[in-house]
Amino acid sequence: MNITARAILTAIAAIFCQGAHAQFEGQVYQSRTDISVWANGQERTLAWCGGFNNPQLAMGDLNNDGRQDLVIYEKFNRQVKTFINYGTPGNPDYRYDPRYALQFPQAAEYLILADYNDDNIPDLFERGLSGYEVWRGYYNGSNELCFTYYKALNYTNDSQTIGVVNAYVEPSDIPAVYDIDNDGDLDFVAFYAGGSRFYYYRNMRVEDGLPADSISIKLRDRCWGKSFQGFERTYTLAYPCSNAGLGRSAGGDTRHTGNTLCLLDADGDGDADILNGNLSFSDIQFLVNGKAQGTTGTDSIVAQDTTWKGYSNAQWPSAFALDIDQDGKQDVLITPHADLTSENYKTIAYYRNTGTSSSPVFTYQSDTFLVDKTIDAGTNSRPLFYDYDKDGKPDLIVGSDGYYQNGLLRSRLSYYRNTSTPGNPSFEFQSHDLVNVAALSLRGSSPAAGDLDGDGKDDLVIGQADGTLTMFTNTAASGSVQPIWANPVVKIQDVNPYIIDVGQAAAPLIYDIDQDGRPDLLIGNSLGYLSYYRNVNTTPGVLALELVNDQLGGVKTDPQVSFLGHCTPFIGKMDNTNVDYLVSGSTSGTIYRFTGFQGGDTAVAYPMIDSAYSWITNAGIRTAPAIADVDGDGWYEMVVGNQFGGLFLYRQWVNASAGDVVKHPAASVKIWPNPAAGYFDVSWSRVAEEVSVTVVNSLGQVLYQRRGLSGESLQVETSGWASGLYFCTWQSAGQRVTQRVAVMR
Repeated sequence: MNITARAILTAIAAIFCQGAHAQFEGQVYQSRTDISVWANGQERTLAWCGGFNNPQLAMGDLNNDGRQDLVIYEKFNRQVKTFINYGTPGNPDYRYDPRYALQFPQAAEYLILADYNDDNIPDLFERGLSGYEVWRGYYNGSNELCFTYYKALNYTNDSQTIGVVNAYVEPSDIPAVYDIDNDGDLDFVAFYAGGSRFYYYRNMRVEDGLPADSISIKLRDRCWGKSFQGFERTYTLAYPCSNAGLGRSAGGDTRHTGNTLCLLDADGDGDADILNGNLSFSDIQFLVNGKAQGTTGTDSIVAQDTTWKGYSNAQWPSAFALDIDQDGKQDVLITPHADLTSENYKTIAYYRNTGTSSSPVFTYQSDTFLVDKTIDAGTNSRPLFYDYDKDGKPDLIVGSDGYYQNGLLRSRLSYYRNTSTPGNPSFEFQSHDLVNVAALSLRGSSPAAGDLDGDGKDDLVIGQADGTLTMFTNTAASGSVQPIWANPVVKIQDVNPYIIDVGQAAAPLIYDIDQDGRPDLLIGNSLGYLSYYRNVNTTPGVLALELVNDQLGGVKTDPQVSFLGHCTPFIGKMDNTNVDYLVSGSTSGTIYRFTGFQGGDTAVAYPMIDSAYSWITNAGIRTAPAIADVDGDGWYEMVVGNQFGGLFLYRQWVNASAGDVVKHPAASVKIWPNPAAGYFDVSWSRVAEEVSVTVVNSLGQVLYQRRGLSGESLQVETSGWASGLYFCTWQSAGQRVTQRVAVMR
């Protein structure tokens, strides 16, 4: 991960730590997936899963029904997405269900599911602080897969180090979890801290006669596979390695870091072959292990294909060996791993095993596997509800920072026609390039519609990543028919005339903020502020905008961080109160809500009345909300764009209060027994909202995390935790309670 990405994640973490001072109305909206979306006669069954940019894929039974489900992890903001399999063997049907993601810990860098203790329940491996850390899987009373922290994987048998050492994984790398020696327990392979050679950590559970629910590792080989990679695609084979005393291997190290490792038996001979992607290239290297054919019983790379299958859709690809089609044979899927610098729509290439388990044949199927069932606009999606076909129903228009084409982002507008009937909401895809935006080679298409030039017809304004705006004039016969947006003007000007430029990430909104009868132009920007250009038009058909304030109402999204924010404004009705509110997404993903503008005064501050509206905190980062009553049933829907280019869906499920903020009674939270031995219970009362519970140790490592809980209690298992002091944080509706818990073995 680059320095900018780390800074953003650090800032976002700081924002979320401010929860004790947050304001909330309560949970008016609920995450849903039940608005159908159709394209060319086929339903897009994953329409509302939020899109993919750098997906890592894993499989496990999430709901304990005997079928393998799908987990997708996005490392950039550590987001987990869960998909339940409703199909049959050989014909899986994966459907997005965010409930199960709430039971996952916040994994770092990578997420691997594998069963280390032979209980037929997936366990979880992630980087933690520096390498391999393990979470034990179990099913709760609702048959949901949950995890409790087990331990970091440490070893002590290295003459080059002192004391206990964590099996190391380079930041941003993906290591391997695989039974290397075929003894029935899982071993571990990763590139060392330099990127040229494989380190092999052997699990001694079977050899040492340890209980099944344990892992004990030793550093077995500093040069597993007897190969070396420098800056070239080609590996040096039969590399002269020395493991005497497990000291340093012979030869220098001239390799930079950045590798994604996948082990599989690609030729059916019983040893572990390798698919590896690395930072320097856009293809996968395939390394053939000759252990089964050799005489020494040593893992040794004997052949290589440096451009396996000719795959080249992504800078720094990652390979995953999974039985994705559920036919009993492992397939291979390849995804982009580089942060925001490679393919962002063709993000899952699928190579199906059309051979057998013992003689695999990996045959290309698609480079948009699963993605073609979603709404995915590339990167940083920006939705707009607007009645484009003038049938009285809000249609959905989606812009974004664009799709990567030949290494450059190029934006378009997608159009989904509203085909709903009351109580049966639905959309039908119409176009991927609504007004031929692609021809302008814009980076960024954040759409807004309204009559800015005073001719009675709604125009189209598009915000761009560089902070400027493009405007399409409506040349239709009247404002009551479908608009004809034409004659684009790139980088529109104000009355001075200066090019309108808000810095970066222009997110426009057309709304009569001063209530003088003329729609004004409001523009959010990357710093989180809202600029106000007053409409001073006196001649129909002439654009006349005057800058009044570049920090309207004191609005600032992500207010704890000065250099972040990404204000993406929406103003309108959003619930049964029939009141217009200002709602905005942000860099952190938090949805903010403001009031105080309804009287038309643009010189006063607009108070923030929600710092995490409707408790929406899992919609990714760079969020962008749009709200409308999609099916005319009196209840509102909210779609939220995000950095991954897709959309999340939320639907109003309770009536909002008449006031701006619900006053929540102080919660009563109890932890018992304390000290705890084996488990402790967390119970609460006087809470109607969703609850999260997190337990960390004295180093700040998260050992337990549950979000979106209902009910009034839960049990935290502490078996396997070291004796000591832990910190349990309970949070709901702006309230936060942290208590110390003593754990005894």
